Amino acid sequence: MNEPEDFKVFRPKEGDPHGKSEWRPLRRGVADVYRRAQVSHSANDRYLDALAAVDTSTPLGELIRDICRPTTYRGKRVRALRPWAEPELALFRAVSRGEFCVNGFRNRDLQSLLFDRAPDTAQEKRRRSARMSRLLRMLRAHHLIQKVPRTHRYILTPRGRDVISAVLGAHRITLDQLNKLAA
Repeated sequence: MNEPEDFKVFRPKEGDPHGKSEWRPLRRGVADVYRRAQVSHSANDRYLDALAAVDTSTPLGELIRDICRPTTYRGKRVRALRPWAEPELALFRAVSRGEFCVNGFRNRDLQSLLFDRAPDTAQEKRRRSARMSRLLRMLRAHHLIQKVPRTHRYILTPRGRDVISAVLGAHRITLDQLNKLAA
């Protein structure tokens, strides 16, 4: 783990062992080695789950049926996902990238992937951030991602990994490949 500061540990301030414990940045030394082991183990588990092939006997139509319907999130209606539309495919590709399996992704991370250039004005920056927040809310409402507690990061849920992998795989497959599989 080269940059442990992105992770948190519940501990008192350095130099005040009897002080109030809070979630603080993970330190590089051996003092937080127990927490480093916990974080590394859970990150490895998430990464291995992401690398595992989607092996399900569930038909694609059944997998995506729920995300193609509107739902509610915290009492507000959220539109259905359109898994074959290019904006949603770009979002699916972005959230399923391998580097996000370990530490999750933030609004800012997705902005850099989904927009070609940096925002020109402060208003454009706010507008992009709000758009990404709405997209994240939509993914959360459909149970494809979940928030990492006490952070601004999100990770894919197991269901989200299955659905997104299936949609992206179906998008790449050709009719010739389907015909060979059917024979």
